[in-house]
Order: sequence, then structure tokens, then C-alpha cells
Amino acid sequence: MPMTRERILAITRSRLLKMLAKALPYIYLQLDKNLCVYFPSDGFGALEENLLTGHNIYFDIPSITEADTIIDLGAHAGSFTIYAILHSKPGARIIAVEPSNNNFTFLLANLKLFENVIKEKRLEILALKKAVWSYRGILKFIDIGWSEGGYVTPSQSVHSKAYVEAITLDEILNLSKGKILIKMDIEGAEVEVLNSSKELNRVHALAIEAHGNEQALIKILNKHGFKTKIVIYKLNPQLYRYWLKIKPKPYGILVALYRFLVSSIITPTITLIKAVNAKQE
Repeated sequence: MPMTRERILAITRSRLLKMLAKALPYIYLQLDKNLCVYFPSDGFGALEENLLTGHNIYFDIPSITEADTIIDLGAHAGSFTIYAILHSKPGARIIAVEPSNNNFTFLLANLKLFENVIKEKRLEILALKKAVWSYRGILKFIDIGWSEGGYVTPSQSVHSKAYVEAITLDEILNLSKGKILIKMDIEGAEVEVLNSSKELNRVHALAIEAHGNEQALIKILNKHGFKTKIVIYKLNPQLYRYWLKIKPKPYGILVALYRFLVSSIITPTITLIKAVNAKQE
């Protein structure tokens, strides 16, 4: 295989993630003087999407503040959940769903860090160690060795020693109240989950990370009365500067060097489907 720029980047990324996962499975990060989190060391991408720069790719602050229920499907270590805690209105309900044992442990640790904010704002927090799927049952959890990339499957042909309980989107919606927002990053299960929902019209807005299934997602959402658009986020070429401010410094510098290399080779993108219920605009 020829050594293209993309190939060099993929190799560099793979080696960095493996090195971090082995040498430093988790880390306590100080993002600024008032914001600290527990995080898997290979999960820096999730921090960049939700907390690092002050800009969230899924929902802006006014959208979070206006919501009564915020649902985080594929919560990872809780970076979006933390964003929701910080910017939600008093009395809001936040539901975080994550199938990975390791990630869920970080999620609970981070909820503990923010328990004073949760109490002061009288937030209702529900953390579920489950996968979201088209039916209730038991699924295989596939750990690919990267905290952001694990996925679930019902397939009997896929070998896995890990299993996880599945819950449906409608069951989660039945735990919700008022104006509902959904952030969804569930590694390819989006169509399976949305297709099975009979309560989707209760949702005000969704932001879904697509995994090559954009048109299928748009078709489902349009059928349920949502106005949709594809949003392609390009990696900020100055992202490395944010990492240089992070403590502990050695970790921040390592990720900053990687991000600087990335920005000099290619501009990575994240594809989101953003949808708003036309009847609730």
C-alpha cells in the first residue's frame, strides 16, 4: 500500500492511541482552573467535540438551556453530559446511556466531580449502563481497543466475551419530560435505533454523528416530521493550542504535537445530521 498522507496519519494515530491506552489508561485532566475531568487517555477526540474549546459540535448553549430533558446516547466518559450539566436550566433531566464498562466507570466518576453543580441546580441525572438498540435484550459488546470506538451487535458470528443489556429509544423517551434533545453517537446503530421508534415525534431536536448512513438517517427523520440538514465539521487547525494549556503538561503536549501533525497533513471532518421537529419549531 502506498504511503499517502492519509496512510501516514492513520498509522500515527493508531500507534498513539495504543501507546496511550497501554501506558496511561486514564488521566485526571485540568481543562481550565474551574473544570477538571477523569478521562481515558485515548479519548481526547470526545473532549474536543464537547468541552475543550468552549464550542460544542452537537448543541449550542441556548439549545441546552431551553431543554427539559437532554439525552446523551453513547455518553463515553461523559464529556457531553458534563456540558449539559454546566449549561442546563435548574430542574432539567439528563439521561446518559453508555454500554462500555470502562467508559461508564469514568462517567460515574465525572458525575461525582460535578455533584455540587447537580445539587445546586436540582438536576435529575440518570446514568444507564446499557446499549440503545431496536429491542430490549442482550447484545455483544465489541471492544476494539479504543475507548471511542466500541460497538454492539446481535450477530452470533462475531466473537466477544462481553455482553450488555439493551434498551430501546422509546423506553428512554418514556423516562423523559417536556422539551427533549438527543445527542447520538452510537457507532453505526443509528438506523437500527431510529427505525424502531414509535415515539420519535416527542423529540424536539437531534444531533447525530453519522457513520456513512446519512441518507438513511435523513429518510427516517423526514418520515417522522423532522427538518434535517447535514453539517460537516472541520477540525480546527489551531486545536493544538488548546492542548498546550492542559494539565498535566506532558499529556497536553503529546496530544498537541499529534494535532499539529494532523493539521499539517489533512483536515479531518465529523459528519452530523441535525434535525428539528417541524411541529415544535
